[in-house]
Amino acid sequence: FILQSWDPDLAKTAKAWAKKCLFKHNTYLRDPGQAHPKFTAIGENIWTGSISLFTVQGAITLWHKEVSNYNYDTNSCSRTCGHYRQIVWDASYKIGCAVHFCRRVAYSSITNAAHFICNYGPSGNYRRKPYKTGAACSDC
Repeated sequence: FILQSWDPDLAKTAKAWAKKCLFKHNTYLRDPGQAHPKFTAIGENIWTGSISLFTVQGAITLWHKEVSNYNYDTNSCSRTCGHYRQIVWDASYKIGCAVHFCRRVAYSSITNAAHFICNYGPSGNYRRKPYKTGAACSDC
């Protein structure tokens, strides 16, 4: 369990990037001061799909399901698991999300899409394990 709280600046950054309708990560997130007044690096998850299929809960649930691709003991992924690692990253304590509806999303074949982005501060997904094992919040 990771206690995260809403950050309006992260949500603003997510919305600004989502409005570009590009299926790729924000290129400014690792540039200090470019995307947030406090965090020098920001993590990001992206969900893009049909407007008719989109729900916030559905997107986040899909990211969390990547847990089945992650091996904690070896800190490795059998398939995609970066979204999961970011949402459980122990040092990321702020989150801001936004959705934009795009007629077309560049770098993908998706049309009439919901382009949902969550930004996390500070960023996660470094080489170390995303959290320590033990009782919830025992090392907080």
